[in-house]
Amino acid sequence: MGSGITSHVAQDEDVDACVGLWLRALKERDGRDATAGTAERCRGKLKNSRVSWRVYWSGHTLTGFALVSEPGSGYPTDPQEAAYLSLIAVDPHAQGAGLGKRILTELVAEATCAGYPSLVLHVMTNNTAAVALYTGQGWLPHGPLLEHPLTKETVQTYVLDLGQGWPRRLAAQTSFARASVRDGG
Repeated sequence: MGSGITSHVAQDEDVDACVGLWLRALKERDGRDATAGTAERCRGKLKNSRVSWRVYWSGHTLTGFALVSEPGSGYPTDPQEAAYLSLIAVDPHAQGAGLGKRILTELVAEATCAGYPSLVLHVMTNNTAAVALYTGQGWLPHGPLLEHPLTKETVQTYVLDLGQGWPRRLAAQTSFARASVRDGG
């Protein structure tokens, strides 16, 4: 991952940039404008009680962001104790350079250090790049297939158990994780 990308905890003033990136990433992925209500749904998620919300910048350009919300803020079929990775986006021009993996690694470290036993996310089954990223990082399918509330597309839930050696694996992957694990994770 290029050294020119910095990350920090997001602030309220980052909402518009994150929503804009979310809409651009969906348009690139789907080849069409996002479904009506998508921007509002994204804004609503960014206002939820959160475990972590991080933004990734290359100079003055937002290149990625991710939001982990409190347990219980996803689907009713989610594991009750799992923190919810509700949004993750990488600028289409920055994809393929490892930023998605970096974002996941940093968020897993934060959730692990905060004491959550697992993370849960939902991904459209036709989003093969995202499915490959998640399964390559140890996420496992969980529960029945679901319907996305806006697009009506098929969604699969994935869960990552944070108790399966994650602190040691994370420590080997990033300096952020090394510091987080050393400080009590």
